[in-house]
Amino acid sequence: MTFVLTIDWSDASTAVTIVDIAARITVAEAHSLHHPASTPTDAAEIWWDALVEATHTAIDGLAVLNLTTDDIRLIELCGNDPAGGLVGFDQDGVVCSALSSSHAESRTDAEWLLSHAEGGPDSWHSLTGVLPTAGSTISLLSWLHRTSPESWARLHSFTLPIGFLATRLGGEPSLALSAAMGTAIVDRQTDSWCTSLLNVVDPHRDWSVALPKLTTAATPIGLLSADAAHALGLPAGRPLHAGSTTGS
Repeated sequence: MTFVLTIDWSDASTAVTIVDIAARITVAEAHSLHHPASTPTDAAEIWWDALVEATHTAIDGLAVLNLTTDDIRLIELCGNDPAGGLVGFDQDGVVCSALSSSHAESRTDAEWLLSHAEGGPDSWHSLTGVLPTAGSTISLLSWLHRTSPESWARLHSFTLPIGFLATRLGGEPSLALSAAMGTAIVDRQTDSWCTSLLNVVDPHRDWSVALPKLTTAATPIGLLSADAAHALGLPAGRPLHAGSTTGS
């Protein structure tokens, strides 16, 4: 048997599904709700704890069927619902901000961005196919820049919630293109980041070092680390993929 373990992050919960890809059936699944975070930094740890809990519950489901994790051949990281969100890191890898895309305070920033971008909303939409709204990644970057200069000065790189889980599992700082489109800063013609739009937020930052790599599901972004495997109860070294490799 060949199993694929899929991780699906949403604002409310993290879900884990284990699928037998030969039989095309789900053999185990679980989800864990995200408890309210007292601070933005706490949110990322809550997402990780939910992943650990959901994974262990799904593994228990395998055991009921007399199946084991040995048959899990790869791990997919899918979804980022609702689109957007932000997790920022300093140079030591410490999360300095973790915000879900339901962040209402960034609505003002979305409006400001559209009014200050060259060509306005029409040009922005033509380039990305998406307009920034409250909770869009670029709106959250603008909000962080506006409200927390200290955190902004520490910011070295950023990703989305699903990207945070990918790096915590041992993957490279990468995002599936499908997840990144909701950031409102991906050029839909070239499938690349729009640094010109990021420059509206801060024209003095070197965005090339801050941005995660955009990738397809066919290319592994790393291997499950020993520490992450121990926490999840999975075999170490399994390939990690950003997005669905099966097209399901």
